[in-house]
Amino acid sequence: MERNFLIKISKILLTKYKDSFSELVIVLPSRRSSVFMTQAISNFISKPIWLPQFYSIDDFLFKINNLNRINSLELFFDFFTIYKKHIKTPHDMERCYKWAGALLEDFNEIDKSYVNHIDIFKYLSDLKRIESWYLDIGSSKSEITEYASFFIKLKDLYADLKNLLLFKNMAYPGLSERLLVEDLDRIKDWLKINKKEKIIFVGLDSLTISQEKIINYLLQNNLCDIFWDADTYFLDDLKQESGKFLRKYKKKWPKLFANVESSFLNTKKQIDIVGTTKNISQAKLLGSILMDKKYNSNQLKSTAIILPNENLLLSVLESIPEYISDINITMGYKLSHHSLLSLFQDLLKLYSNKQSNSQEYLKTDLLQLFRNAYFQLILDEIDPKLKRIIIDKIQKIHFHYISILEFQYFLSRDNKLLNNLLYKNLYDGFDLVNVFSELIAGLLELTTNKKDSFRIEQECLFKVEEHILLFKKFIQESNEKISLNLFTTLFNKIINSIRLKFSGEPLKGIQIMGLLESRTIDFDEVFILSANESELPPSNTSNSFIPFDVRLEFNMRTDLDMDLIYANHFFNLIKRPKHTHIIYNHDLSSSGSGERSRFINQLIYELKPIEKTNINIREFVAMDKFVLEHGNTSLFKNQDSYILTRLLELSNHGFSPSSINLYNYCKRQFYFEKLLDVSESKDLTNSFEKSDIGSIIHEVLCNLYQPYLHITLTNSIMKTIKKCVATELDNVLDNYKEINLERGKNIIIVEAIRRILSNFISHESNLIKAGNIITIEFLEHEIINEDFKTELSDIFPNITKKNITLKGNIDRIDIFNNQYRIIDYKTGSVQSSELVCSDLGDIQSKPKILQLLLYTWLFKKSIKTQNIPVLAGVINLRARNFEFQKCRIEKQSEIDQKLLMHFADELDAIFIDMFDPKQNFEHNDRDENCRFCD
Repeated sequence: MERNFLIKISKILLTKYKDSFSELVIVLPSRRSSVFMTQAISNFISKPIWLPQFYSIDDFLFKINNLNRINSLELFFDFFTIYKKHIKTPHDMERCYKWAGALLEDFNEIDKSYVNHIDIFKYLSDLKRIESWYLDIGSSKSEITEYASFFIKLKDLYADLKNLLLFKNMAYPGLSERLLVEDLDRIKDWLKINKKEKIIFVGLDSLTISQEKIINYLLQNNLCDIFWDADTYFLDDLKQESGKFLRKYKKKWPKLFANVESSFLNTKKQIDIVGTTKNISQAKLLGSILMDKKYNSNQLKSTAIILPNENLLLSVLESIPEYISDINITMGYKLSHHSLLSLFQDLLKLYSNKQSNSQEYLKTDLLQLFRNAYFQLILDEIDPKLKRIIIDKIQKIHFHYISILEFQYFLSRDNKLLNNLLYKNLYDGFDLVNVFSELIAGLLELTTNKKDSFRIEQECLFKVEEHILLFKKFIQESNEKISLNLFTTLFNKIINSIRLKFSGEPLKGIQIMGLLESRTIDFDEVFILSANESELPPSNTSNSFIPFDVRLEFNMRTDLDMDLIYANHFFNLIKRPKHTHIIYNHDLSSSGSGERSRFINQLIYELKPIEKTNINIREFVAMDKFVLEHGNTSLFKNQDSYILTRLLELSNHGFSPSSINLYNYCKRQFYFEKLLDVSESKDLTNSFEKSDIGSIIHEVLCNLYQPYLHITLTNSIMKTIKKCVATELDNVLDNYKEINLERGKNIIIVEAIRRILSNFISHESNLIKAGNIITIEFLEHEIINEDFKTELSDIFPNITKKNITLKGNIDRIDIFNNQYRIIDYKTGSVQSSELVCSDLGDIQSKPKILQLLLYTWLFKKSIKTQNIPVLAGVINLRARNFEFQKCRIEKQSEIDQKLLMHFADELDAIFIDMFDPKQNFEHNDRDENCRFCD
């Protein structure tokens, strides 16, 4: 028994129509099945011949009608134009868009079911008129009238839309079917003109009423032949839902079902049903099986991966082993899933939050835009260093809103693309359409020379451009005013509905497709993922203006019919393969229903009791070892050239104590933040954050003491300083205009800051009164040293660099009773144990000591005398006594040259570890949570 349906039909056709084979028109369920049909025919021919014409059923009907298929966005625009003419008080476009899609799909279904539109809309309007009698008593008379009159107008909306589309020589699929039913002789004329003898329908299953009428006409005129992909197991058993449609056609055209095969029960097959936890685990299990089996090229060609849930596509692609190089994808992929769309989303967010009639943008929106990889393509054309400069500048600004004019020096307005994106005032959706058109053109130009690297991005841009041009055309022709907010809403919804179509070598390598694309195509081995309820069959959440009972009354399809269609597709898919893997998510947590598809339960319930069968069904629950094992958490096996380049850039720019401590804290977090420049986004709020409080106190203390550098502090000076606390605090708070200082907890925070400052000045005054001598030498003192010697070049041949730059910003350096003190102000708690280190070999776990020692090393390198003893420590500004907490290292408080030399050796060891080509930047295991890792 032939296990391949298309090969079987090809053989029949070549025999039956051997003298007129090229005069056939072969119609199949999909374009993909046409490709496989062509391949099947090639198995039986040894010399070149003229092939028939191949069409999908939809393409064939449009071809005969000589109509173009209308884009869904253009269809909505046409409908909205008509809607406004017929409805006295129409909804605005945004509100109309929310429900128009459902109504237009109802129009499509009415035509496919060949329902008289006047009859059904009269029935609906009568029904709604009755419903309006029971509307809430609180509803106004005008609301009730509007509710009922809308349904009365539906017949006119339908008729006028139909006329408009025909005027434009366009149609939606249902209308194309209806038009052909209304003029069936057109098919005969088309065949005659094109010198075709017959139409061969192959593998059709759930025909619409209109399609049934077309086929009936062709059969009566001996103009077609039909080959059903039927099986006696599903066809003869009245309880089998998957055979319902074919039983209907058998009753109508019995002669067409003379030789139905019985391949499902009579061919040997293995069916494995596997439950996994989480959706991602399904993809990992698939990859594991493919890796274990090591398929050859012929086996891959006859293997298919079926994805009812398209969201698993990327996970599946990432899980396929490297030895499988040829992959053919036959399914749509949502454009909104591609990262390129983030650029448009970031711009829309930037514009929607922009201050009206100004050039001021929200700080967080600007940061998000400048961090966008595709926006950085534009910046790199000006200067590759530009993105880092501007991001640093934005981060240092405290205000909620930032004027883009502050960046004119860096972002030249001579750059047309940047000028359009950032400097132009946008007043309505038409302005935004023009900006996006220019952005797309600019990005296409930038990526032209990098076509191979940006091939998918260019396809995305073409798709977006197609819909942007439709927007532009509609606005120009209708004079419709579209606000920025409306454009944003429509753009997001429309982009979400656009699908990219992947292309590849259709007959080579492993096949990845959706369930609908698999119709009539047979494989030796099939993997079906996401075999859960709501995915297989999909949950029917579509809205409709036509209630269930009305659909039944007019013989229209219901959600129940859609379940039957999916049942037919599923059982057709598994009836011939030698091995089928059905994988589902059995996770019972909130993130997964854990309910496997009813089709699986049906399969087990029906087949397991049968004693003699060629079908072996096995059930498993995968333990997900590929998820539970965390042995290797590395991001990569070895450093690449990019990582080394970034490390060298950092070594030139300067390693600070915070960056070194971050590396010690978590190498993976260091990798993301310092090498990839991925930082945590912070939402701007109307209250102070902890970091703000520390910054304010530091800045005020710097301003208060600045006039008295290199001067021994006296009681008189301290009195003057104390009088200036309120003024200096107000001056610094002026930088936080976006925060309301007179409301809520901000009042308490400002008062707490004032009290801390005042108490600290009083504490210093008391120290001076007690006879202590204090001279402040430096405040907020930044030191950069480019001469830290390392052994990197001695150990790693690919590194020629011998020195590393170190830098630090020291809060305060003073001389206290003839002894230098390196002081770091802290506004958080500090435990005494954090400032004690018995062995410098433990420096990686002592971040505060590393910071203070690096400050001391920098300071002593910056002054001429190296041998003066130095103390280093912190002053906790939130503590009551403001004690100078000295760090103690190897039982000594003074930091001498010997200790610093030991520290330099330990620091060099950290850099050697960091630059090691085998360094994989793993997560450091510890109790605390870590961004990017947990």
